[in-house]
Amino acid sequence: MKVLIVEDSIFVQKMLSKLIADHFPESEIQTANNGEDGYQQYLEFKPDFITTDLLMPNLSGQEMLRMIRENDREVRIIILSADIQKVTREEVESLGISGFLNKPLTVEKANTLIQMIQVAHHAE
Repeated sequence: MKVLIVEDSIFVQKMLSKLIADHFPESEIQTANNGEDGYQQYLEFKPDFITTDLLMPNLSGQEMLRMIRENDREVRIIILSADIQKVTREEVESLGISGFLNKPLTVEKANTLIQMIQVAHHAE
């Protein structure tokens, strides 16, 4: 399973990488610092899953999601964001996501993230 983590916080990148590697030791994980890098990594890495923040420099997670969905409806995308505006959530849900978690990432939310990945992974 290939996982792409798109997040501008290096701390959160490392935390998510460790969390996913601990639960899915067979996974390949790559990281990107913003939506622009995330889109390039998506094109080259061809991940099965993407976790992405929304509020990032250069290209937002929403814009990256929109660009990916223009050509790919299959890759599973989970949003991890501090942006909890209802309109934002409705917009990204309309673009097709597998889940949405609000930051900060607590132990409970981390467990929910792992469950979302397990469910989506077994649905393949």
